[in-house]
Amino acid sequence: MKNKHILLITSLLAICYGAFAQASDYTLREVLNKISKDSLKRTVQDMQDFESRLCTQTVGQNRQVAQYLVDRLKAYDIENARIDSFYISGGNSLVGRYDQYMYNVIGDLKGIGDTDSTVIIGAHLDAISYTTSYLLTPTAPGADDNATGCAVMIEMARIIYENNLKPYYNIDFMAYDAEEIGLKGAHYDAGKRKDNNENIIVMLNNDMVANQPETEEYKVVLHWYDNALDVTEKARKALIDYTSVTPYIPPASENGRRSGSDSWAYFENNFKANFAIEYYFSTQYHSVNDIIDKLNFDYCKEIAKMNFVLLADYSGINLKPNTIQDYSENNRITVFPNPTTGELRITNYDLRFTCIEVYDLYGKKMKFEIVNLKSEIVTDLSHLNSGIYFVRIYTDKEVVTRKIIKQ
Repeated sequence: MKNKHILLITSLLAICYGAFAQASDYTLREVLNKISKDSLKRTVQDMQDFESRLCTQTVGQNRQVAQYLVDRLKAYDIENARIDSFYISGGNSLVGRYDQYMYNVIGDLKGIGDTDSTVIIGAHLDAISYTTSYLLTPTAPGADDNATGCAVMIEMARIIYENNLKPYYNIDFMAYDAEEIGLKGAHYDAGKRKDNNENIIVMLNNDMVANQPETEEYKVVLHWYDNALDVTEKARKALIDYTSVTPYIPPASENGRRSGSDSWAYFENNFKANFAIEYYFSTQYHSVNDIIDKLNFDYCKEIAKMNFVLLADYSGINLKPNTIQDYSENNRITVFPNPTTGELRITNYDLRFTCIEVYDLYGKKMKFEIVNLKSEIVTDLSHLNSGIYFVRIYTDKEVVTRKIIKQ
């Protein structure tokens, strides 16, 4: 009787949710294919063209930058996009003394569920550049750091607007000023949200996401926070299932950079966050050479895909089922035995395999095998330690990921 009650409640919740969540005409993969590297590149170029985005260089230095981002959001029907000014006072040996206003950008897209729950996607808009002797330079192009993160945020707004997507929960598009002098804009916003008891589902942060050598495997670092390991796992899975980028989840000894970007401010205020940053850290960091010509926008596009998967999931954007993937997950591709002591057999009915990859829980690639359009793969995993792994299966039509247990 209890199970019947649970089933009834679940059905009613589904009906109620369906009344609000209007299904899109697109599948998730169809939307991901609409993400444009040219659109990402446009935003980075526009922000680089400001020449300097050093927030303390002159009073009001970044107000024009903030207004540019406001105008971009308004063009995508985020009508209440606006500048949220805040005053700070302080100084350090690099930038000197500052007593001035800074300029965050916020644009909130109301969800159709009429809730107070919000997903934030954000990046810092300021930049800094100095010589090897730590003298500030008159220009700070900041293409990778962090026009790329702002470009991903703007691209999410464009994709939602141009495809008429309707999130169930609210989405706040954010750009933070004064990150380079101590995460000032993020601390201001996160602290205000905590004081107002806002219900923040998650904050998605992108900081430097376009430096990737063409000759190296595409990788991204997912810095993790203790209260959001589930978010990190969802980001890792999104990368494996929907992109060509390998996730790298650093051990605790390498996770120190998690405190160096805006997501840290939200963690400190007890909000969940995800922080993505390029694996091959730019050698042009904080210099006049951090320019657009050195960036890889095919890679940046893949990072944007991960962000949309997370944004759609957490905000409740209701997309049509992906027929191939749903059918594949329903025994179209079989992986057995699972658990396995070594041999793993992968079969399908009418798809053809091209290659497989095996990853551990931390996103480290443990095996790569090319298959020439066969309908069955027999692979040996006896060299792996006991534990949980993920097999990424590439076919002529689809990429499917399965969890396996190695005994």
